[in-house]
Amino acid sequence: PAQAADLNVTRDISVEEAATADKVTAMFPDGRKVAVKLPAYVEDGQTIRLKGQGEQGPGQPGDALVKIHIRRHPRYRIEGRDLHVDLPVPLADAVLGAKVAVETPTGKLAVNVPAWSSSDKVLRLKGRGLPEKAGGRGDLYAHVRLMLPEGGDAELEALMRRQKG
Repeated sequence: PAQAADLNVTRDISVEEAATADKVTAMFPDGRKVAVKLPAYVEDGQTIRLKGQGEQGPGQPGDALVKIHIRRHPRYRIEGRDLHVDLPVPLADAVLGAKVAVETPTGKLAVNVPAWSSSDKVLRLKGRGLPEKAGGRGDLYAHVRLMLPEGGDAELEALMRRQKG
């Protein structure tokens, strides 16, 4: 028996949805909404086939083909299965060391920023990136970004003047 036509649709997803293999809703041209369970490993440009969810017609129904597009994220940069994020660190915490909260796609995490960390310091959070095909996850790299105190700091300015000579 003949098969009805396949339906093609593109669905934008967030980095968080890709990281947690969420269920998302795809909207088809005919107005139908279909729940799509993202696989544990999903990559940009991947097509998910939903058997029998395409055009209805004589014979077998067609399939729905959902092309996944991972949206650019204001916080994360994607490199393969690894994620990169900027980590704002107050000057005092960078000098003295501290626990600082870092945003991950699955929630906040406390990370130890070692004493004397400068803006070229990169902290690796193993297994906090995107899921990998063979199981496991990529890593999340937190790039330290020094933050000076808002509104200035007279004591800090005086110290810097003394240091400068």
